[in-house]
Amino acid sequence: MEGAEGAETGVDSQHFVPKRRIWPALLVFGALLAGAAGYGVWLWRRPAPLRVLVAVDLDGTWWEGSEPAAVLADRVAEHLTKLGFEPVRGGDPEVAAVLEKASSPEDAARALRAAFLVTSVLTPQVIEHPVKGRPAGATPEAPGAQPQGKGYVELRAEGPIAVRHLDDDGAPEQGTISSWSGAPEKPEAMRLLARSLATMAVDEVVPRLLEHPTVKSVLESSDIKRLAQLQPAKDYVKYRKQRLAQATEAYDAFGQQRRGQEQGAGKVTYHSAPGAADTLGTVGPAGALVKTADVTPFISPGSLDLNYNVRMETVVWRAPDGTEKPLWTGYHVFSQPSAAPEGAPVLFVEDLFGWAKTLTVVGADGKARRLRVDPEHRFVGPEVAPGGKLAALYDRACRECAGDLLVVSLDDGSERYLLPLDGGEFHGFAWLGPSLLAHLYRPAPPPEGGDAPRQALSIVDLGKTPPAIVRKIEVPRGETWANPSASADGRRLALVQFGEGLPRLATVEVETGKLTAHDPGGRADEPALSPDGTRIAFNREGDIALLTVATGETLALTSNRFPERSPRFSPDGKRVYFQSLGQDPNYPRRQVALIASVEVP
Repeated sequence: MEGAEGAETGVDSQHFVPKRRIWPALLVFGALLAGAAGYGVWLWRRPAPLRVLVAVDLDGTWWEGSEPAAVLADRVAEHLTKLGFEPVRGGDPEVAAVLEKASSPEDAARALRAAFLVTSVLTPQVIEHPVKGRPAGATPEAPGAQPQGKGYVELRAEGPIAVRHLDDDGAPEQGTISSWSGAPEKPEAMRLLARSLATMAVDEVVPRLLEHPTVKSVLESSDIKRLAQLQPAKDYVKYRKQRLAQATEAYDAFGQQRRGQEQGAGKVTYHSAPGAADTLGTVGPAGALVKTADVTPFISPGSLDLNYNVRMETVVWRAPDGTEKPLWTGYHVFSQPSAAPEGAPVLFVEDLFGWAKTLTVVGADGKARRLRVDPEHRFVGPEVAPGGKLAALYDRACRECAGDLLVVSLDDGSERYLLPLDGGEFHGFAWLGPSLLAHLYRPAPPPEGGDAPRQALSIVDLGKTPPAIVRKIEVPRGETWANPSASADGRRLALVQFGEGLPRLATVEVETGKLTAHDPGGRADEPALSPDGTRIAFNREGDIALLTVATGETLALTSNRFPERSPRFSPDGKRVYFQSLGQDPNYPRRQVALIASVEVP
């Protein structure tokens, strides 16, 4: 029997129970430990969802020692911190060590556990202005006076700025930032540029951060701490969107209001955006010569105020259909630009950050060159002669000085004619031809007393050597003529006649000196004679009116509550261009100026 056989062997039955093996359990336990360790490493290496590395290259990155990039990154980081994000900040030796070893901004961001990377490469355009001496009106000891031999550095920068989440495979979200600055030394100009660019960067970066799915998931979660942390950013983006939309609506309503209130005889066409600050120069074959001074609205992340970034000014030809031909971009144009009737050359006065004024000419080839750069003199109201060889303007030796009448060559800027003021009075000038200039001048009263000298309309021939007055028309005593405007053939002038009563309009036949007075139907100023000499467009108490020379009849081309000025005829005489002014609906201290035109009936 089996039982008997087993009993006979004398072996304990418990020895037949198999021993438990512990190595599978150890394997499982080890796997759990490894998994926990791996999970811990993953948690430690996982990007922090709100951490941002700002890696803007502005003359290098901030960890490469670029001071401008450090200024920009610090200011952006300051705003990001206030809005609830966690930007990587400099000053930590461990952070510096990681950045120095990283082969790219992406590697640096991963090593620093940044979820987002903000990148931009900005290469400023450096313009050296050869300004010598001191600013106009300043003594060498005056505050802000520029040391002898110093120049002025202008910087301009524009480029894309990208916001990328490191786990994204597609193209990053991009915006554009741009700004400019100027200072006597480049390092100071770079710091100013960095500060301005930082404000623009925050305006572009924060909305893109909040729109990313990673941040949206945080905002939609139940993480009370994170929600509270991001509430300032959420409020900022929401308010920014609403306020900028309101600003756009205000400009649109402003434009509609202008069009709806017009009661003049002609239909007004506006050639500027409702928020523009444009200055009208010559009207030529290509359209209107315009100086722009535009702004870009933005919301300050600190104060939540609606502010604006001032763009570089431009000089452009603006066609009736709105297309533009840019001629120049810079800091500031002093007074209006001018062009020859043929459309070229174009002349204007640059203001070099208050340190100097220039006479800058742009030829038919589109190239700009400076005829003169002067730290003391101020050039005012340049007008280019037909043919484009000469230009007349007022030359003021200092800020408070009265201006002399100066004619310069547009080839080299040399003086061709100078009539000093000498205590007298100038009342305007007009070109009658390529080398024929009409000007109104009253000499100073005699020191011993007596009758004041009479004003005279003088015609100067600059084709002669030396230039000579070839015709002189004495103005009747008790009268003053001002603001002359010539017909295209130079045979007739329109001007304002001051005497008894309100100022009147008058026409003068250049050959004979015959004057014909016209009743403008109100206070008249800024006459513009049509190319054929038959009509006068003028400013009548803030509106643009038209007078027919043959009949003396007047017509209100515009009639509205907005002040209008500077009428100009188109070369074919079919339209009158002008500036329409008003208060900016978004910025109470800013004035808008729109270029407009109306058809001549």
